[in-house]
Amino acid sequence: MSTKTFKDFRPSLERFQLVSLIVGAGGLAFCLVGAIFGLEQFFQSYLYGFIFWLGLALGCLILLLIQNIAGGPWGAMIRRPLEAGVMVIPVMALFFIPVLAGMGYLYEWTDPDVLASNPVIASKTLYLNIPFFIARALLYFGVWIGTAMLLVNWSKQQDQQDNPKLAERMRSFSAPGLIFFILTMTFAAFDWGMSLTPEWFSGMYGVIFMIGQAISAVALMIIIITLFGHFEPLANVANTKRVQDLGNFLMAFTMFWAYVSASQLIIIWSNNLPETNMWYVIRLNGFWGWISAILLLFHFATPFLILFSRWVKQKVRALVIIACWMLVMRLVDIFWIIVPTFERDIPFSLLDVAVVVGIGGIWLAVFAAQLKNKPLLPLHDPRLASDHG
Repeated sequence: MSTKTFKDFRPSLERFQLVSLIVGAGGLAFCLVGAIFGLEQFFQSYLYGFIFWLGLALGCLILLLIQNIAGGPWGAMIRRPLEAGVMVIPVMALFFIPVLAGMGYLYEWTDPDVLASNPVIASKTLYLNIPFFIARALLYFGVWIGTAMLLVNWSKQQDQQDNPKLAERMRSFSAPGLIFFILTMTFAAFDWGMSLTPEWFSGMYGVIFMIGQAISAVALMIIIITLFGHFEPLANVANTKRVQDLGNFLMAFTMFWAYVSASQLIIIWSNNLPETNMWYVIRLNGFWGWISAILLLFHFATPFLILFSRWVKQKVRALVIIACWMLVMRLVDIFWIIVPTFERDIPFSLLDVAVVVGIGGIWLAVFAAQLKNKPLLPLHDPRLASDHG
């Protein structure tokens, strides 16, 4: 067994943090140049990149709450990188400011002329109006940041003192915390994604976003455990059984994503209403039809068949390849959900890549900064003390 500790890796993590920061700054600088030549394209690309990276941070929050409720050493194994992920949410709140600045370019319900000519959209202005939109966004981020801060602060206190009440406090808080997260994320998905097409509605829309966020987060955790699993003290916990647990989560979340996505399609298509069916008509034909086929084959069918094998889930290197692939597929899925609404002449833009790289570089830099300054495993976690796996 390796005798290296996490401290031996921290210089490399610091270099990664610096490189990520530079790459992120470069990507954002390219975006600013692109904004000069076309604000509408910039805001469209920005919303796409923002939703992906916010989703990764919120996925970490979902898993952090779940692992507190469920218990088990697998949760303690990934708690530190999950905490690092949720601490990016305040930064993502700042990255939301350009979305507010670009509302007039993104959301047609902000245009008085559209409201005057479309009574369906006009009937929703009690909910879809700019002041209420901003107030709800403040509420969402307030709930998410407050939840993250409380859990991370209690975790810090647990590192400093062996107090069983802290673990119980985190467990008791996480159940209602998960409920509040589901409520706020559902409405956030309605606001930031679904209201791009204000005539359209789906009750499953928020669920699809949340399960996608969970897929992104568990994929990231697999990558992190692969990178750090041979360092002490994580090496004592990150055994084959724990790796297989993460693989099972990835397979289960992928199956649930396919189920809710298919259910939404069947329900809406069977309604046979033009104002709702059109959302899928656009996405199942032409260029977007090919993207739909890619998602079916490579976001569900292929990873499901691969993850169905216990051998794959027990092999860290094989599992990390699947995890990286799923993160790529999450980018494709969000692209398929968001971008067709804008009816671009050319569906894909370099700004789409630049925003993903720009925000992603800052995201990873903040994540690395949070991760490097704490023990890789939580101290005094009763789940570790009772682990004999």
